[in-house]
Amino acid sequence: MKQKNLFIMVFLLLAASAAAQEFRGVSMELIVSNGQGREQVVVVGVRQGATTGLDPTLEESELPPQPPNEIFDVRCVSTPGKSQLGLGSYADYRPYPSGSTAETFTISYQAGLNASGVTVSWDEVWPGRVTKLMIDGEDMAGNTSVETQFATGQVVVEVTFDPSPLTFTANPDPLRFDVNNRDQLPTKTLTITPNGEPNAAWELSADVEWLTISPSSGEGEQTVDVTVNTQVLPAGQYTGKIRVRSPVFGAELDVAVQMEMVVGIGAVAAPGSLELLQNYPNPFNPSTVITLELGSVLQEQGTPVLLVHDLLGRVVMDLSAEVELRHGVQTITLDAAQLAGGAYSYTLRYGSQRLTRTMMLVK
Repeated sequence: MKQKNLFIMVFLLLAASAAAQEFRGVSMELIVSNGQGREQVVVVGVRQGATTGLDPTLEESELPPQPPNEIFDVRCVSTPGKSQLGLGSYADYRPYPSGSTAETFTISYQAGLNASGVTVSWDEVWPGRVTKLMIDGEDMAGNTSVETQFATGQVVVEVTFDPSPLTFTANPDPLRFDVNNRDQLPTKTLTITPNGEPNAAWELSADVEWLTISPSSGEGEQTVDVTVNTQVLPAGQYTGKIRVRSPVFGAELDVAVQMEMVVGIGAVAAPGSLELLQNYPNPFNPSTVITLELGSVLQEQGTPVLLVHDLLGRVVMDLSAEVELRHGVQTITLDAAQLAGGAYSYTLRYGSQRLTRTMMLVK
């Protein structure tokens, strides 16, 4: 009994894995209609793991016997020397080719009562990797449909596939930033384009902490926002890369990122007024960095005060002792390990000046 239960569990796990798998391949939908309100979609294509027979895991399942001629019916049927589909199926997938190849498919139809023929139609834009479509020996380039002349019969469809590997391109590449940490941190756009599989999925990640990418995943050609997210780096030149990866195929691309911190922590010209920058990182756990400056002229305004408040306005941390009474930018590390997660504010007071920013502690 235990062995039987183990077998069932293994089978279910394999079935779930197969269901979640994204198959590599190309398919083309053909809509067959009889002009009397009836239509059926059939799919032809090539897929990794397919055979020339029926493949239930690839949505190929044998249909019941054809009904009488008065009833509308459409199905993919066996193509001599190419496939064996038994009584027919709504899909016919062939093994994924190693080179450019033309596959021949056979669609059997009966138009049904009061219909003299059927119309076969498809999207104006062919799926990626489909380079040519022929129906009953005629090239369908520039067309979106074809009509048959008989109430019953077969349509021979020949599709040419280009199985070249999936690749990615990005624009611009490299991506360049000039950053002044006294200004708003810059965001630039990056366009990701899959080649060979127009709707292929992709995932993005950065190998440096000073970049944020949104969204970090998608499919097809899409533009993402890339933002510099740090204000605490010294002036200088920095390099990184954005990784573009396919979650299914082996396709990958590294996009070079070049950043010059034109004005950084060690090079900021002292401003004439109090300044309090946004903490980084934010949200954070458990520590973050606060950057501030007291101004170019240290007047006799007393001692700077830096306080952290909760949402009720209660002081939960006093960082005043960490603030140095001097010119220039300075950074203070806030360790919030003893605080509960949530929103907080931090306020810098110096003389008559007061600045406040908010931050988020995530636990």
